[in-house]
Amino acid sequence: MVLCVAFLLVGGRSVLNKVQATGGALSSSASTAPKLKPLIKAEPIATSTWNDISQKVGVIIDQNPGLDISVAVIDVSTNTKANYGIQDNFAGASTTKVLTAITYLHEAEAGRESMTKTINGKSIRTHLKQMVNQSNNDSWATLNKELTYAKIENYARSLGITSYTYKDNTITAGDEALLLQKLFKGELINETNQKLLLSFMQNTNNEDMIPKVIPSGATIYHKYGQLEDRLHDAAIVDYNNRPLVVVVYTKGGANDGSNYKIRTSLVKQLAQSVIETVYTL
Repeated sequence: MVLCVAFLLVGGRSVLNKVQATGGALSSSASTAPKLKPLIKAEPIATSTWNDISQKVGVIIDQNPGLDISVAVIDVSTNTKANYGIQDNFAGASTTKVLTAITYLHEAEAGRESMTKTINGKSIRTHLKQMVNQSNNDSWATLNKELTYAKIENYARSLGITSYTYKDNTITAGDEALLLQKLFKGELINETNQKLLLSFMQNTNNEDMIPKVIPSGATIYHKYGQLEDRLHDAAIVDYNNRPLVVVVYTKGGANDGSNYKIRTSLVKQLAQSVIETVYTL
């Protein structure tokens, strides 16, 4: 049975939608590939904990009325989800580079692409790493052109990611979270490629946001995005046998980068309000 609950938070700006549901390697692994642990069946996060998160996130959103904010949370083990703030599409900026990477690896596993080819003087593995780990736009454009935008969008639709549009590179925070959940659960690509991609999502060229607020001993895989007045971070946090996906999308204010420190502080504050409540820090 599927239980759906929706209600309005403080001041009418933050909406919570909660869903509780029942329910041959093609690339060589990097030496830094993460050692993933099997998912352990966990008890669902208590309703009181979700209520605490709703209150905390709602207050922060209401304190920033000039910004569009969306926060998506998935408790991976129990497939329990919550979305806060605006539920519309955002320009995903570089967070959707993970979708391009997964699509390419999926196509390679199906034999329609190759991990051994070279494009523009660089190997596919180099393009993937530069795109995800260093957020390189040239490698992103190269892989998007190789795949075609239509193929990426069609693959996203096949995963249930219905909000993604290639034309404007838009997606909801909830669908970005769904992509990360499926990636971490091993539902999209083989284990070798999964570990390879997750390794690229560690020690990236921007560790200013969610990586700053994870508990000591936690592991994080993430992809940030920045475009004009948009600043996002999309992360998988693995701690205490309860992996958690946290995606924070923000839009508004100056688009010249002058508010970067203020905005990174906001993203950290939103993510921390979720993480510290779930893990009772």
